[in-house]
Amino acid sequence: MRGVYLGWWVVVGGVGLQASQAALLSNAFGVYVVALAGEFNWSRTALASGFALIQLQGGLLGPLQGLALDRFGPRRVIAFGVVVFGAGLAAVSTVTSLTGFYAALLVAGLGASLTGYLSVTTAIVPWFLRRRATAMAWMALGASAGGLLVPLVASAVATFGWRPTALASGLLALLVGVPSAALMRREPTRYGLTIDGGFRGLPDAARAAIDVPQSDPDNDYTLAAAVRTRSFWMLGLGHASALLVVSAVVVHLVPHLNGGLGLSLTAAASVVAALTFVTAIGQALGGVLGDRVAKRRLAMGAMFAHAAGLLALAWLPSAVGIGAFLLLHGLAWGVRGPLMGAMRADYFGATHFGAIMGASALAFMPGQLLGPITAGLMADAFGDYRWGFTLLAGLAAFGSLAFRLATPPTRAS
Repeated sequence: MRGVYLGWWVVVGGVGLQASQAALLSNAFGVYVVALAGEFNWSRTALASGFALIQLQGGLLGPLQGLALDRFGPRRVIAFGVVVFGAGLAAVSTVTSLTGFYAALLVAGLGASLTGYLSVTTAIVPWFLRRRATAMAWMALGASAGGLLVPLVASAVATFGWRPTALASGLLALLVGVPSAALMRREPTRYGLTIDGGFRGLPDAARAAIDVPQSDPDNDYTLAAAVRTRSFWMLGLGHASALLVVSAVVVHLVPHLNGGLGLSLTAAASVVAALTFVTAIGQALGGVLGDRVAKRRLAMGAMFAHAAGLLALAWLPSAVGIGAFLLLHGLAWGVRGPLMGAMRADYFGATHFGAIMGASALAFMPGQLLGPITAGLMADAFGDYRWGFTLLAGLAAFGSLAFRLATPPTRAS
């Protein structure tokens, strides 16, 4: 590791954790929706509710998880989560009822929360300022890399069945997660290092991207101070609006392509892989742009692209609609995603980031919950996803207003 800034090794660990979650659970969930619906004849709403249950659990856990991360450090929290995540995936392979499916998902979801976005971003944020958006973007590329593996999961389900695939996924989660957790670190001062960059000496472009008053850069917000700002709640509302679309797509894209557009399960999973590839391009762009352009404006533009992509998927002819969706939604997801944690760190500082980010989960959790359920309910009612996707697209476009109002808070005196 000599010669490489230790913070980048924290990012590498985050890449591994994000990749395993995307490949084995979040991006692969739609594959299990098709398989379980076929075997048990469960409705799309019932299956989507399982995904929403994971999001509910993660949102409710967020405040406590954030406090635990600030007190015990990311490595301990993540290491415990890796074991729980692997056990939960293995438990999925044993389910015979909808109740059992939900119970297994709760275990897997607990592990996914403890090893997921909140924990990883809390580990990364204290190490970077000058290249914070870049670091977050590289971490997010792990999820894209995992998404590219979804066709392998679909192929395994088609070849070996969903039960052996879920069991093998639990073992893979441990193989990837244990060494990734070992790379997690607390703040750089514990290792005799300083944060990468700082306000002094930053180029003008980087100052504009941080988009906060520069007179008192060391005045970090406590959780109590952060929740009293409009910025905290507007960031949460904008994030929730984005997750309405993202979570609905994660759960329902494969069923829509398979049942609505007639693609095979493997072909539908290949579209997920293509979406992941485009998202990765967006993440690379988001890292570069996020360190040079005001992040809030990038987020506003991404919300309109989310909405346009979902409308294209719902209403344009299949090949054209899929292509437009991949480009618009994928780039929007990629550019916007890494900015969510980076903006909160820019606005509120790194000292209490875990607690602030954990509490933020309560603000954006409704989007994670309502997106899949809304799309599932409307698909069951109307026979396809067009009207559900249309409603979510409108809400996403409206969500751009929240980012418009999420101006930098006035620094506490």
